[in-house]
Order: sequence, then structure tokens, then C-alpha cells
Amino acid sequence: MIFLIIFSAWLLILAVVFAWKYPLFKKTWLELYFADTPVLVESDDWGPGNELHTQRLLQLFSCLETHKDTVGRAVVLTANIVLSMPDIEKIMADATGSYHRKLLNEVSPEIYQAMLFGIKQGVLVPQLHGLEHLNGQAFARLCQLNDSRIADALVNSQSWDWEDLASALQGHYVDGSELPTQAISSEQARALIVLATQRFTELFGFTSFSTVAPCYLWNSDIERLWQQEGVSVIQTAGYRCDRRDKSGHYHQDRSLIRAGDLSESAQVYLVRNVMYEPVDGNNNADTAYHEARVAYAQALPISISTHRYNYTRTEGEFNNSLKGLDQLLKAISSNIGGIRYLSSPELGQQYLSDHSEIVNHFNNSQWKPLKRRSGLRKLAPYLWRLYYRHPKLVVLAYISGLIIPASLICRYSR
Repeated sequence: MIFLIIFSAWLLILAVVFAWKYPLFKKTWLELYFADTPVLVESDDWGPGNELHTQRLLQLFSCLETHKDTVGRAVVLTANIVLSMPDIEKIMADATGSYHRKLLNEVSPEIYQAMLFGIKQGVLVPQLHGLEHLNGQAFARLCQLNDSRIADALVNSQSWDWEDLASALQGHYVDGSELPTQAISSEQARALIVLATQRFTELFGFTSFSTVAPCYLWNSDIERLWQQEGVSVIQTAGYRCDRRDKSGHYHQDRSLIRAGDLSESAQVYLVRNVMYEPVDGNNNADTAYHEARVAYAQALPISISTHRYNYTRTEGEFNNSLKGLDQLLKAISSNIGGIRYLSSPELGQQYLSDHSEIVNHFNNSQWKPLKRRSGLRKLAPYLWRLYYRHPKLVVLAYISGLIIPASLICRYSR
């Protein structure tokens, strides 16, 4: 009798909550759920660099090659490529204040060849990050003014790196020379994006279906221009920022992005959900593995964010970063079933095209499509998505006791 009363109460609560939150429940249910587990390694800022960068990249390849998924594919580094760096000598010599650049293959032929080697070996897929990792016109103006913020670039132009700039100056589609930052004009953005996609294709033999904006600063106008140049996949951190305010803080003009959501220009968004940035001191292999488990429970891709600087600083930092990445990948492969290694453009195409073959256009390799969940096999990860996304529903589940049947479903129906 007591059980019948409890069961009836649960049904009543479910009916009320379902009517209240029906659009949310429906949208969540209609999302894509993976039976295979996509695992991506996203690494921003690879581009012009010194011999040390080349050596470190090759060592990173050696680590990635030791890990294989269920179809025998090695880990793929989605390397977000910066295509050029400032030609400071020409900028300083140009009385008109124009910006001049040196392309990746011209200024750093060794690292460019290492990238081509990684592509051939199947452990690197290039993705467009930007023509530069700064705003060229603003940088040229600061050069002409001998601005103290770029003093190191002027003194050490041959060894200088854009990572040495203040963060506000590293945005590409905004001018960060003064705060708040200002979005560049559509005309400026179009010129940058058209040239970037052309140069990317010349360097790597195929267009970039996907991109991620430097410093995560972009807007809907940039997305529209990307779309016109064939970019159909946008990598995000789960939100979109269009500027920095007067204090330098990021301003979100789209505060919540889920993997698989579409932009106004019908591009698919991907979301990084595993942070492995050990040099920052905020996370490590253990915390990253916990985030991977959370993604796996929800039948989401495991998208690991790990920037270039984790592998290009001191020997100790590099060894720690590489060892931790190896540990993270081992933990994922040992404890999470059905893993599939792939790149961002490949995952994006899986969202956009049902049951299509996975194609690496940069070395012409093909792999079978990812398996998807349907029907009741979606129920457990569906409940986990509600659990991790909506704390008010979780509180209600605990108060009502609905957490008990939900927990049993999640435990026994994976």
C-alpha cells in the first residue's frame, strides 16, 4: 500500500514537471547520443616557432601514436594553426603604418615539415585558428608608437612570440589596444578570413571545415564570414564572447552552447568539456579524467583542451604535461568503453551528416561512422544530462525521492 502511494506520488510529480519543462525535456531528448565514445585532443596556438617547438611536437606525436582506439586508430591532435607572425622589421620600416606578416612555412619551415609529417602519420589534423594570434593593424600601430606593451617584440624580434603579449592584445577579430575591445569591421574580417582560408589550403592541401577563434573572441558576423568560406564547424568552450569590457573581463553574447547546437549561419558548435592545462596549475590528469567520466556518462564526446604552451615551456613543464597526457589517455582507454579517436572537423561532420563515414581529408584515410544511441538506450545518459545541467531538477528529484528510480536506471541500463 505504501509503495503504491509513493509510486502514485511520483507519477503525479513527473506529470507536473513534464508539463512545466516539456520544451527542455524534448530538446534534451532530441540531442545526439553516442554509443561509441568520441575522444578528441584539441590544442590551440601551433604555428611559427623555434627548433624547440619542432622537437616537442615530434615527441608529442610519439606519445599519441602509442594509444589506439577500438578500430586501431591512433590519437589525433587537432592542432589549431596560427598561419603567420608579424614581420616586425618591415612594419617598422613602413612609414604608412601598414601591417606585414611572415607565413608559417617561410619563418618556421622545420615546424611546418613536422606538421606535414604528423598529418601523413595520422596523428595531426590541422584546423584554422587564425591568420595571426593578434590584431595586425593594432599591432602595427603600437609598433609605430613604440608602445611599451610590445617593447620585447621590438627588441627581440627574431625570438619573440605572440604568447608574450598581454592577453588583451592576442585577440584576432577584435582590437584590444584599448579596453573595452572593439570588433573589427566586416570588411576587415572578410579580408582576413578569405586570406586565411586560402593560405591554409595552400599549406595543408585541403580547406578547413572547422575553426576556433583566437582567445575565444568572435561574433555572429565572423560566423557568417566563416560560413561563406566553407567553415561548417566551430569549436567553443560552451559559450561565445564578442569582446572584453573596460576591466578586461570577457563579455558573453551567447552564454550557453551545447555540443550539436547550431549557429545563426547553420554551423554546428562543438564544446570542450575536459580541461588539461597543467601549466596553469588549475587541473591535471586526475581532474581531466573526472571530467571525461562525466562526459562519458552523458554519451557526449570527450573533448580535451590542451594548449601549445603546456608543451613548449621548460623541460620540467613539458615532461610533466606529456606524462600527464599519457596517463589521461591510458585512464580513458582502460576504463571507458568503445572509444574512437577523431578530430574536430570529423566530429562536426558526424553531427551534420547521419551515419557518414569518417574521412580525414588531409591524408585521405577513412574510418567507419560512430555508433549512436536510440530509443531506451538513450535513457540513462539522458537522465545524466538533466542531472549535470539543471540543479533545480536535481533538488526536486532528491526532495521527491525520484532520485532513487533515476539512479537505478542510470546504474543498470548503461
